[in-house]
Amino acid sequence: MLLRSLLPLILSASAAVALDPRIERLRGPKFHLSDDAPTPQQKRSHAPAPNAASKFYTPSFSNSAAADFHVNSSALPLVTWQLQDSWAGRLPISNESSESRELFFWYWPSSESGSSEFLTIWLNGGPGCSSLEGFLEENGPVSFQPGASAPVQNQYSWTTVSDVVWIEQPVGTGFTKGTPNIHNEDELADQFYGFLQQFFSVFSELATKKLYITGESYAGFYIPYIATRILDASAAEKAALPLALQGLLINDGVYSSFITSEQVPVANFSAARQSTLGFSSSQVQSLQRKAESCGYQTIIDQLAYPPKGKIDLPNGNQDVVSDGCDLFDTFYDEAYDANSCFDIYRITDKCPTPNDPIEDYFSRSDVQTLLHVPGFGSWSECSNENVFVDGNDESAYTETLFPHLLATLPHGVTLWHGLDDAILFNLGDRITIQNLTWNGAQGFQTAPTTPLLLNGAQKGIYHSERNLTYIEVNSAGHMIAEDQPPLALHVFQSVLGLTTL
Repeated sequence: MLLRSLLPLILSASAAVALDPRIERLRGPKFHLSDDAPTPQQKRSHAPAPNAASKFYTPSFSNSAAADFHVNSSALPLVTWQLQDSWAGRLPISNESSESRELFFWYWPSSESGSSEFLTIWLNGGPGCSSLEGFLEENGPVSFQPGASAPVQNQYSWTTVSDVVWIEQPVGTGFTKGTPNIHNEDELADQFYGFLQQFFSVFSELATKKLYITGESYAGFYIPYIATRILDASAAEKAALPLALQGLLINDGVYSSFITSEQVPVANFSAARQSTLGFSSSQVQSLQRKAESCGYQTIIDQLAYPPKGKIDLPNGNQDVVSDGCDLFDTFYDEAYDANSCFDIYRITDKCPTPNDPIEDYFSRSDVQTLLHVPGFGSWSECSNENVFVDGNDESAYTETLFPHLLATLPHGVTLWHGLDDAILFNLGDRITIQNLTWNGAQGFQTAPTTPLLLNGAQKGIYHSERNLTYIEVNSAGHMIAEDQPPLALHVFQSVLGLTTL
């Protein structure tokens, strides 16, 4: 999920209000934009039926250091079924003897009967939110949903078709170790690449697998920068670590300005979802009038298939809005007034809301001992410190990286969006795509309309062109794999090339 570090934070009281929603998490009663840090009011429970498999393929590793990370997964507290062995712990971000910064990982081999040809990395966002949220409540083999008294087995785990490693990063997140010192995504990607060098030196047999990087929310920043670092590694680095990066899968991600992804679409969204939000007609009309006066509707009016030219974005596509044009905060305040349990990550939630067990679970001393981080103490789903120096991520939006990635990755990029998400809007994704030029043309030439089907039922729509696939998912919020687990697994399988949409 995303972290409230995305929502526009007013930094100036002048007529022009500067926003840097990527960085400063809103602290207080509302939420934080964490595609990884939903509050107890932001989740609901689903309990997949357990799978009866009891025998698993167990990989072996030639480096004896791998044994230091071995986890008897079946010994996890509250787990009452057999799980395959996994490997977890911390590794440094470089091979320097003085290196004090370490990232935490939890690697699970596929639960298939034999070795998988794939290795998938999963990242949550924030910035500063733990990928263990994805593990425990979205796509891992153990599902522990809000309101549940114990975990259950997740039959829709992504480990059913691929090896998966959930990685907490950057430094300052979750069980990681060290003092955060990065200023931007280039530095984050350098540290992540350094971690991968250490990871594959211990688990060298995994380096030959087909590699995919997946994640959500602010990982829409992380993933393209990390992928670019891997693809553009030096000849010496590639010779030492020849990774076979295949493709990317990012849901409800941050790719462009928050003008585009939040401010411009919010009035349109409010009108389309008026009944669910509990908005009055006058509230919807007020937002629409402001969208017109602020020039937001003009941007939407330029959306066409195929594009008719570049879409004009305000303020050079920077997150600066004039006084009175911060429609998003108005939207949030009114939605919360209409529903005291309003969940910006999934607008269909109503009171009462269940408690979320994740922080209690990973704060348990017995869990920490099993994961080789004994005595860590209280674990937070999202960091209580800035993971970028001064809380400022100075990076260009990742839409600038997509043309290179789409021209280079064998299996391209898949972006998908849950239509019940209100922290980022699907219309913002469409604007970003239609304003993007890649592989010889601008935007999609045809609008996304192809039905997304699962077992004969329509779950959304999608479209693919020139190595980019875009999907919109019905009845899903910011965390698609939590809200639609069977569909999420189906889409993941399609990304791996195991099936088609």
